[in-house]
Amino acid sequence: MSYPAVSGQVAPDALFAPPLRRLRLDRVAGWISNATHPPIVGAFSVLVAALVLASVAAWLWGAGYLVLAVLLPTLYVAYMVRRGEITDMQLPNRRQRLKPYCVATACMALAALALQWTHAPRLLQQIALINVIQSAALFLATLRWKISAHCAAMGALAVLTWTLFGAGSLPFCAAVPAVAWARVWLKRHDVLQVLAGAMLGVAVAWIVLR
Repeated sequence: MSYPAVSGQVAPDALFAPPLRRLRLDRVAGWISNATHPPIVGAFSVLVAALVLASVAAWLWGAGYLVLAVLLPTLYVAYMVRRGEITDMQLPNRRQRLKPYCVATACMALAALALQWTHAPRLLQQIALINVIQSAALFLATLRWKISAHCAAMGALAVLTWTLFGAGSLPFCAAVPAVAWARVWLKRHDVLQVLAGAMLGVAVAWIVLR
């Protein structure tokens, strides 16, 4: 129940309402976090590779990879959310991340082997290997600690685009600190967790692509 403010006084509701600026930053951080969800970033990486390779076969390999490595794990998480075993698709609870990471790593490994067996282009195989190593590392880290998968995914994408486009990748490089800020602002991670995630993504992608 709200009460009208007497002249010269502040309405009680206004004392507890967050500032407008805070609400706007919450929306911005939420949009950034949703737009850079790891499955979305992973799908975008494959799209970039297919555009660079510019062949029908590359698109087919990319589509097959996305079904195995991205769609299946995402559907599994959605199923667990529906059953109430996971809070939401962003996996805010550390312990709730373990099963999805196991499934994602297995699916990514299977997809990477499929690309190798079918002699897919080297770039697609490298992206698949990056994802397998990164997912396995995230799982191991999550056994004891909560590390940022968002920042790991964006760090890897920044290195991939830098390798392919050089200075043209600057928007993606600038997106890494933006994602880190969003995750900290939303209180999904602390500063150390986003830094560790970004460093993991950058290191794995740099080693594999070089």
